[in-house]
Amino acid sequence: MLPSGVGTPQSFYADASVYDILHTPGTAREVDGLARIEARYVPAGSRGAWLEPACGTGRYLRVAARRGARVVGFDRSSGMVAYARQRQERLGLGGTFFEADMTGFASGVRPRCGFAFNPINSVRHLMSDAAMLEHLGQMAIALRRGGVYALGLSTCAYGLERESEDVWTARRGGTRVRQVAQYLPPVGSRRERVISHIDVETARGSRSIDSVYGLRSYSREQWRRLVGRSAMRVVGIVDEDGREMEEPVFGYAVYVLRAV
Repeated sequence: MLPSGVGTPQSFYADASVYDILHTPGTAREVDGLARIEARYVPAGSRGAWLEPACGTGRYLRVAARRGARVVGFDRSSGMVAYARQRQERLGLGGTFFEADMTGFASGVRPRCGFAFNPINSVRHLMSDAAMLEHLGQMAIALRRGGVYALGLSTCAYGLERESEDVWTARRGGTRVRQVAQYLPPVGSRRERVISHIDVETARGSRSIDSVYGLRSYSREQWRRLVGRSAMRVVGIVDEDGREMEEPVFGYAVYVLRAV
């Protein structure tokens, strides 16, 4: 997903190959969790293609397609879509990929899908409640009757959270990538600030990629109220492995949504 306000050549999200190298490790296990969610919440007669909004390089959909799923993905970044499509073709995998925003995609999803997913806070790039409501409305149209949307979201506790940091490293062939991401909690706003620094090392040399972007913040109560106004309802709350969990006061959970 190409975040709002991050579109310069230095944007991490503008370099699809770097993004794919860094985030592909561990994807198979994450798809295991998604498959458990589908098996638990989608009736057999409602199952169909897997749909991923903000699919980036299509890493989840590549694994799902290898396992026999029909897959559909979209992203607002033309570079990400091209990379995802080319990788599928190179691997001899089927799939549909198209360019679209998270608030205007349903017309490109034909036929409707049985299972959709959007993990690791990608949906929080939508920076208003109105945009989120439009997104959920589009998803309700794109899903088959009985289908579900597994949406991964971190809620916050305003004033109680501190700055945090994540570090990831990955290697593919002769390329090594390291990312340090800092998260600055919202203060007097509903915008978490993310500062990303990437180091890329190859046989030809090294370079750095720096990005700064915002994520929409939701307390648990704000998220509950918004879903209550939307075209979907929560039918389950699970962790990344697809196991049921209590809704956290704040923190990450996967909300399983079904159209009203």
